[in-house]
Amino acid sequence: MGAPTGYGPRKEIGSRWNRLCFNGDEKNYELWETKFLGQLRLLGLKKTILHEPDEGEDGAEEDAEKNEEAYAELIQLLDDKSLSLVMRDAADDGRRALQILRDHYAGKGKPRVINLYAELTSLQKAVNESVTDYIIRAETAITALRNAGETLSDDLLIAMILKGLPDVFKPFTIHVAQSDEKLTFAEFKTKLQSYESTEKFRTASTDEDSVMRVRGRSGGDVRLTCYSCGQRAIKQ
Repeated sequence: MGAPTGYGPRKEIGSRWNRLCFNGDEKNYELWETKFLGQLRLLGLKKTILHEPDEGEDGAEEDAEKNEEAYAELIQLLDDKSLSLVMRDAADDGRRALQILRDHYAGKGKPRVINLYAELTSLQKAVNESVTDYIIRAETAITALRNAGETLSDDLLIAMILKGLPDVFKPFTIHVAQSDEKLTFAEFKTKLQSYESTEKFRTASTDEDSVMRVRGRSGGDVRLTCYSCGQRAIKQ
């Protein structure tokens, strides 16, 4: 058997390969590009797709070939709509194709910026949503706005996230709003996640205490029933 050529069926086919595919949802573009560039790094093509060589720079022919390879990798991971955006205007040009996608899904146009601000200011934490997932939703809009050249202070971001928290977080919201402590956004996230963990523990403890209830009293004994397992016990 001869030496391996590097060509043939991809080992990535399967769940890992599927995770690298872009579904055309603007909200997922930043995450997808990060994964895609990581894939190109493993293939030795990341610098090629991100760096336009200077005119007359050595290795221009090799760069052109690698740029075509980067394009070939890119189009394998795009949904039909995204592929249509690049297939005519950037055929065999990985750098140009990536820039077209960036302009379309992460551009700096005024309508998109307004929509992102509207999304951020109307954030609401869902009932069954964790604080971590809620913050990730907020940070997706935040990152998109910053990539569009918008300046967002930590205080503004904290206020936007506090506004969307349910009443169970009201003590935390009041404390942050009235405190003189200057929090960075990273410090705020840590405190919010810590508060959620504390509330979950407190709620669980309260529920556990209420499981054992007095069902009767005979000769000074207190009969308790555990409503989790149904067993009765006698407390002296």
